[in-house]
Amino acid sequence: MTNQNNEYILKEGYNIILTSLLVSFIVDIFISDGLANIFYLLVFLLLFIYRNPSRVNYLAKDDDILAPIDGKVIAIDKSKNKQKIYIDVSLCNSHVLRTPINSKYKLKSLKNGLNLNSNTFKAKKLNAQAILKFDDIKIKLISGIYNSKLNFKDSQHLNAGENIGIFLQGLIIIEIPNNYKLNININDNIYSKSTIQANNTQ
Repeated sequence: MTNQNNEYILKEGYNIILTSLLVSFIVDIFISDGLANIFYLLVFLLLFIYRNPSRVNYLAKDDDILAPIDGKVIAIDKSKNKQKIYIDVSLCNSHVLRTPINSKYKLKSLKNGLNLNSNTFKAKKLNAQAILKFDDIKIKLISGIYNSKLNFKDSQHLNAGENIGIFLQGLIIIEIPNNYKLNININDNIYSKSTIQANNTQ
């Protein structure tokens, strides 16, 4: 099923993009063309960061798990009862965070913090973090250096692939039960709403 976007730019980026554009005009008119060009480049960079690409929803069955965001799989941990998928999200990725399955969604915790490199031990303790719950799936977000304030939709029932917020840069840890078979490997690039990262084997 194809889901057409209502907007090409995420509404979370409107204020900073318009502010940067206004500053660019002011600098261009009153200060310097050369300096204004730097601000114009910043506007184009922000447009790229806050883009909202059109995606096809490849959800084949209700028990498939879609990738919640674009990124690269950097690690997979398996224990007796659960599997953890570690996703590195960079500024070059699309930053729309989406629901991985059809389920009731709950924001379990939200903690403000620093914006250290998300791959360091201190970041896992001190950075801004959030935990989202979708039935038996848990997603932990650890903010990176360039992230904005973590902010997500209120708890509600959502369909797979629906937009629940944005995550600019950092580490995402997806925790799923062992009864799901993973379709992804380390170093794979995944895409929100399009990549089926696991299937229920029961």
